[in-house]
Amino acid sequence: MKKTLFILLSIITLLFFTSTNTKAQAFAGKGSKYFTLGVGVSHFIHFGGYRNYYNSYYYGYPYYYSYYRAFSPTVSINANIEIGIHKYVGIAPLFGISTSIYGRRNVSLDIPLGVQGNFHFLQLIADKTGKSFAEKLDVYAGINLGGGPSIGFYGGSVVASGFMFVGPQVGIRYYPKSNIGITAEVGYGKTIANVGMVLKMGGSK
Repeated sequence: MKKTLFILLSIITLLFFTSTNTKAQAFAGKGSKYFTLGVGVSHFIHFGGYRNYYNSYYYGYPYYYSYYRAFSPTVSINANIEIGIHKYVGIAPLFGISTSIYGRRNVSLDIPLGVQGNFHFLQLIADKTGKSFAEKLDVYAGINLGGGPSIGFYGGSVVASGFMFVGPQVGIRYYPKSNIGITAEVGYGKTIANVGMVLKMGGSK
């Protein structure tokens, strides 16, 4: 996990030094692109599980423990690239790596893949009022959905299963520089709470 985080931070640093300096609203509309790298907590719906059989019997039947978790919060390193498809709307394919530890010997590794859509309503308000407060600040709301494979390590056994997620999110981005900013997001599914960095890669308003 530490190695993965180091690689992702190296990528965002490289993009920072090679990016162009753009001057527009915080969300620049159709054709704009935003690379976000963050860390936070997600909430996935897991399905599947396994039964761990032992060489003992209880009243003539095999005695076992069953490991199954339908809902589980996970710590996630995640990334997405939002692409503006409208003056106030963006679509973002998302991906990441998540892990959760529960109990003494139970660990899971999840690979979330999905998409989220955002409506950047602060830009709409700025346009309607003729104000300039949306040049550095972006506030949005939307929905996320997706899923992926999950590998569980339960009491020394390895089990492959899957998970899905769906839910709303509300986020804010602030750009102290014209092309790089900080972001925070809360919601459900892909995001319970998430903080990170965002790189703005231009576009027209």
